[in-house]
Amino acid sequence: MSFSKAFKYPLNSFGDVFSLVLILTIAVAVFLGVALNSYDWTPILAEIYDLDPNEYYIGEPEPLNGMAAFGLLGALVVFIVEGFWLSGYSIEVIRAVMSEVELMPKIDFGRNVKDGIYLFASSLVYWIIFFVIIVVSMLAHKLTQANAIVTVVAVVVTVVAVALMGWAYLIGMARFAVDRDYRSAWQIRENLLRARKHWPNGASLLLYMVALSFVYGIFRGIVEGIFGGVTGMIGITLSIVIYYFFNLFQHFSTQHLIAHFAIEIGLSTDNVIQEKAKVDYA
Repeated sequence: MSFSKAFKYPLNSFGDVFSLVLILTIAVAVFLGVALNSYDWTPILAEIYDLDPNEYYIGEPEPLNGMAAFGLLGALVVFIVEGFWLSGYSIEVIRAVMSEVELMPKIDFGRNVKDGIYLFASSLVYWIIFFVIIVVSMLAHKLTQANAIVTVVAVVVTVVAVALMGWAYLIGMARFAVDRDYRSAWQIRENLLRARKHWPNGASLLLYMVALSFVYGIFRGIVEGIFGGVTGMIGITLSIVIYYFFNLFQHFSTQHLIAHFAIEIGLSTDNVIQEKAKVDYA
């Protein structure tokens, strides 16, 4: 894993990534614009920000009209479809990096969404196990409040188990990319065994991801400080652009780290390399 290479990875295809930023921004901004301009949100905002009705003229909230509901529903659909697409496209990104292709792969929207749905379904299993671990830990803490040693052991075991679950999920993603078979992400036991065996690599990955998040957070804070004073629809649009810009760039940098993590733990890239000539990358 290389922090600098991961950070620069989306910059190699800056035009492609920024095009995605603009497409997603336009899609969300259009629907939000419809919702914001077809309904008076002042009474609701007044409740949220606890404005004094004696100091501000607020009025009573009206029933949500059809256009406002359409705008909100459209924005929600964009977020959901975008989430499935981004998860599925991440598989292509990991496969490309493991194939030593340093440019972003071409988008196959239908296949990406389908892969994203498969990946989301597998993630539910990991989440269920995660919550079971948390519940067991809470019960252990409640039943052993008088025994500090048992409580500390329970907390440590929980932290380790949760870390292994996270690494196992990422290993499942990488195996999905290598095998081109979504069932690899469902093989929880095998992925957990790999995660336990290669926990030092997983710990390094976690540190790199935290560092990446910190660096992107600094840049994002600077940009938001510059444009944060812009109000109205322009301000909302700029906020969406900033959100997608930094989220997508950080996401693709993270996928680069995951791909090299997969290589380091010995996941075979033979199948990927054999398919490399068959895949037309932009």
